[in-house]
Amino acid sequence: MHSQITAFTICTFIFSCSLTSAYTLVHNYDYTNWYTSFAFQNLPDPTQGTVEYIALAEAQSSGLTRIIGNQVFMGVDNTTFIPATSSAGRKSIWIESNDEFLHGLLIGDFAHIPGSDCGSWPGFWTIRNGQGTYGEIDILESFSDNTIAFSTLHTAGQCTFNAPSSTQLGTPNEDDYDCNLSTPGCSVKGPAGSYGDPFNAGGGGVYAMQWTSDFIKIFFFPRSAIPADIIAGNPDPTQWGLPTANFDTAFGDCDIDACFPPQTIYFDTTFCGGNAGGASWTSWTDCSSKTGLSTCEEYVRTQPGAFDEAYWLVNSVKVYQ
Repeated sequence: MHSQITAFTICTFIFSCSLTSAYTLVHNYDYTNWYTSFAFQNLPDPTQGTVEYIALAEAQSSGLTRIIGNQVFMGVDNTTFIPATSSAGRKSIWIESNDEFLHGLLIGDFAHIPGSDCGSWPGFWTIRNGQGTYGEIDILESFSDNTIAFSTLHTAGQCTFNAPSSTQLGTPNEDDYDCNLSTPGCSVKGPAGSYGDPFNAGGGGVYAMQWTSDFIKIFFFPRSAIPADIIAGNPDPTQWGLPTANFDTAFGDCDIDACFPPQTIYFDTTFCGGNAGGASWTSWTDCSSKTGLSTCEEYVRTQPGAFDEAYWLVNSVKVYQ
């Protein structure tokens, strides 16, 4: 009898330990606290896009951000005609979280993300806080009329990843395995429907980033396939299957802790620039022939109605550790 009680006690202790090691919610950003949790930047676009980022007061007064029910809307100016000869950019939003985090699980639940609009270049990402070592995690990023998302890492130091296809659902983007800033970054293409119009047609979905000293994994779930543990607020990545992108040191050469200091969370929607303009407009996509305009910049300035769908509708962004 004594041995049975001891065994039961041990099992109970082990079970309790497993529970206490689960992820705990640290930050929950939603319609109740969005405007006190993120700083609205009105700085020049670091990617040289055809954009003008505006401060919170103007974004609210112009309707570019507002609360709709229990969701946060963040859009772009879709009414102002800008002459093609102008140097002005289209007004948009770029925000950064006030809180930083180091390691953990970041989960964004989106009812709508910017659509597959020629000239647009939105992103949900994190970056090193302050002026320390440069490390950037692009969780959800794409451009123009794509219907797939890209997940990419950028670092200041040496960092490479080349995960076997059996360990991730996504595929390497143009064999980009080197994360250094002197390169396009180490990048993985998501599955069909992971971005733009098909993502929105399916009711949106969830992007999650799991970050440890050993790996950075990015998961995508359409609305119809969000794991029950995420919905319940008890996320367990061990039950999610393969990630979309698997940046694991077991398959690379990278000191994750050295390359990725504490991060803050960003959203932005820019236009043209390095990803949606230039060669992208004329060669990487069919936007030039589709729009009948030879440059991304002219299209963005003169066709405001083309960006009716260039908005985020956020249910929540949560950080677990």
